[in-house]
Amino acid sequence: MPPIFINTNNNDKKNKIYKATQTGGSMDDAENKIKEMVIKAFEKSADFTTNNVTDPKGYTLRFEVTKFKADAGDTTCTITGEIMRFPKSGAGEEKVMVSRDWSNTASASGTNTAAVLQCIEAILELMVPKSIPVMKVDMTRR
Repeated sequence: MPPIFINTNNNDKKNKIYKATQTGGSMDDAENKIKEMVIKAFEKSADFTTNNVTDPKGYTLRFEVTKFKADAGDTTCTITGEIMRFPKSGAGEEKVMVSRDWSNTASASGTNTAAVLQCIEAILELMVPKSIPVMKVDMTRR
């Protein structure tokens, strides 16, 4: 079986898969960090690829910074995620069912872009690996 494809293309401005608008001026850096963390999580797994392939079949991990607060010397953010089948079917996007809301929160010292990126890294180091068994099981049903 070919590796499971992980879509990391965040170039469609109308349908972004990584959204960090809540982070204000750090938005571009934050969205790039999300993409970096997704790629990092899969780069050493032979079962997955983030490289462009012919006729890809796999998943899009959507992540959005849904809560953000930077004050009193600290930054706190919450990221919510979804696992979507890729490519989209004729009926549109198909969400892979998970048993509960898939989100996490972290804090970092400081209120600058570096603190935002620290929050994102801490959250996604926990979240992305949890998607792997879900996608492997779902792929057997496709």
